[in-house]
Amino acid sequence: MIDPRFGQGRPVVAANRVAVKAITDLWEAGESVEGIAYDFDMTPEQVDALCRAVVRLAA
Repeated sequence: MIDPRFGQGRPVVAANRVAVKAITDLWEAGESVEGIAYDFDMTPEQVDALCRAVVRLAA
């Protein structure tokens, strides 16, 4: 979601308001999907789907 009240208008995960960039930066740095999911109270499937969506948008 994008809401100017959270993340200074940058995309955040609606469920926990974590910046999408924070998650994808960790993923790009080689962190495991499971580790990222644990850190941000998400499921590995949610993290995987988010990262794949960002990669598709960037392509």
